[in-house]
Amino acid sequence: MIDLRKHSSRHLETKLVLPIPETHKYEREIHYYLFSPPQLYVNKSTYSEERMLHKFQSHGRYSSPELTLEELLDEDNLISPLTLLKRYTESLHKDIASVSERTVIHELQTVANAVRHENKAALQDCKDMARLGMKTDLNSTLEDWYRNTLVIQDTIRGMLEAMRGKLAEEDRLLVAYLWADEAVSLLNEKQAIDLYMACSHLGEELHDILALLLSFSRDEAEYRNHQNYVSGGDNPELIQYRKAALKKWTQSALYLVPQVSRWPMRVSQILAGTAAAVAMAFATFASIFAEKTYLKNSTQWVLIVIIAYVFKDRIKEWLRTFFNAVLPKMMADEISSFLSPKSNSKICSSRIRLHYEQAKDLPAKIKEIRMDKTNPFKDMLPEENVLHYVRNLVMHPLTNHKIEREKFPRENNFTLVTRIRLDDFLKEMDDPKDIVFRMDPNADELDQLNSERVYHLHLVIRELSAKESLDIYSHYTIVLNKAGIVRIEQMNDA
Repeated sequence: MIDLRKHSSRHLETKLVLPIPETHKYEREIHYYLFSPPQLYVNKSTYSEERMLHKFQSHGRYSSPELTLEELLDEDNLISPLTLLKRYTESLHKDIASVSERTVIHELQTVANAVRHENKAALQDCKDMARLGMKTDLNSTLEDWYRNTLVIQDTIRGMLEAMRGKLAEEDRLLVAYLWADEAVSLLNEKQAIDLYMACSHLGEELHDILALLLSFSRDEAEYRNHQNYVSGGDNPELIQYRKAALKKWTQSALYLVPQVSRWPMRVSQILAGTAAAVAMAFATFASIFAEKTYLKNSTQWVLIVIIAYVFKDRIKEWLRTFFNAVLPKMMADEISSFLSPKSNSKICSSRIRLHYEQAKDLPAKIKEIRMDKTNPFKDMLPEENVLHYVRNLVMHPLTNHKIEREKFPRENNFTLVTRIRLDDFLKEMDDPKDIVFRMDPNADELDQLNSERVYHLHLVIRELSAKESLDIYSHYTIVLNKAGIVRIEQMNDA
């Protein structure tokens, strides 16, 4: 299932999580149908398909490791980054060259990513229990989180102190330990406050653990101040900037290396050359026919030569349209692969196509979903402009990487994030605010209402896999005004 959210006032963001297969590859086909009101003039005559393709920006990464706090602390768990770090730190304390710097930094980043993921899951569980009034279970869950978090932080800080005695303050490896400690502290301080806010309304039964959560959040802020961390000050802007920097650093361990293929450009050049050759051949044979049949420079000869050159240009366009219809995958606008940063092997292959569609030519199911049942006169109005973005994904198995089953990586899911920039849709919009007068229903006077002029973009997303009998539709209305996205509404007709 594809998640859609507002990333900024002018950006939509979709997230798709796919499992990385162990033995056999599989495919997914993702379609985005973006319906734009005609008065916004987002169509082929105003914005080229190549320009609109750049409005869809994607990046792929491993999903965060799904390890509980208990699994992180389990010393027998060979995939726990915390367990690995303890062993690496012991080895480094004896011989600073015994473990590669990159390996240690990767595990430090993974610890922070695992804590972030588990905190989100724990917070959602606590919210659900609070909503259902499960106070006993909630109290137990909060106590477990508090106890395990203290042990994790003590473990990280113990390793940090051990490395401080071996490395200079400016050493890159020591800085990585410091950054991981600061990142985990920020994550857990925020988690403690979020848990408190989610559960504080439940009363005295949770009084003791809620008091511990507040005390914990205060202690973490004081700890970072004592350590002279950047986030230890009182400047909220600096703290937020530091949080973002640490998040990017920790998640960089999950990023997959994109490799963009030159094949689409080469195929386009070959097919363009083929179309030009066929068109030129037609014009040449027509000229030879005119030369042999009619007197040179006669009216008939001139007409045939002119018609031949007119058709030459049309033939090029017809052939290009034909190739697009018959060879859609070969005619992809972009072909890329996401590679493992460790093995340089393919995790996922991707092909992208983007083109404008006529609303009347859309598949029946898409037209049914988009049908505006509240407006029986829609056929009398100009058709919406439809932008169709297609991504074909092939997930490659881990066995192709020549990895033994017991050595498969912790990161077993692939996350594809796509951001859609909507700035071109805003340019022709009217000013967002207007004043509307009406009779006050409770008084004999006019009532003034401030209203905003809004527009609706409709987005239909289709996730398709013929082999797996998967065909899922999602329909959203994006409400916009001149300033950007107002809200996103999920429709129930998909």
